[in-house]
Amino acid sequence: MGRVRALIVGLIVGVVVTGCALRRAGPPPSPHCRSGSPLAGVYHPERLKVNGRCRIAVGTVEQVKPEVYDGDIHIELRLQPGQDGLLSTGNARVGGTLIVEIIPWDRSRVAVPEVGQRIEVVGPWVDDTAHGWNEIHPAWWISAGLIRPASAEELRRVDRLLHGLEPASAEDDG
Repeated sequence: MGRVRALIVGLIVGVVVTGCALRRAGPPPSPHCRSGSPLAGVYHPERLKVNGRCRIAVGTVEQVKPEVYDGDIHIELRLQPGQDGLLSTGNARVGGTLIVEIIPWDRSRVAVPEVGQRIEVVGPWVDDTAHGWNEIHPAWWISAGLIRPASAEELRRVDRLLHGLEPASAEDDG
């Protein structure tokens, strides 16, 4: 009886160890994925629910708009067919596009695309619960465009916002 019990326990342990080894996470979807908090440097991160730590989106840029208040670059991306799963019903309020945001801290290394460019974007896929739509926020990499670093003043302002030293205003997009 003792041998049977030991054999059963051994089999169970073996199955669990094998299952854990098979479930090990594979490589990230892109070499541009980052470790650490996916929302580091984001203004009002509590409004964002991370759906996927690092995702890739591909599409055509329909709008690029600097957000004066928090320094983000706001991009509306028309996704290529087959990527509609990245959208929520709330994205209909922005013409069915996926919102992409480049935060000020990343503007020195993430390209700002032009309207009409076909781009690939890498970053956390989030649900913006304040607006009710899905986004890639912050964008960690964009395949085309120009590097447009935030000014020292923009970086000071966002630093004050992130540390609660700057009050919210009517322009607050977060």
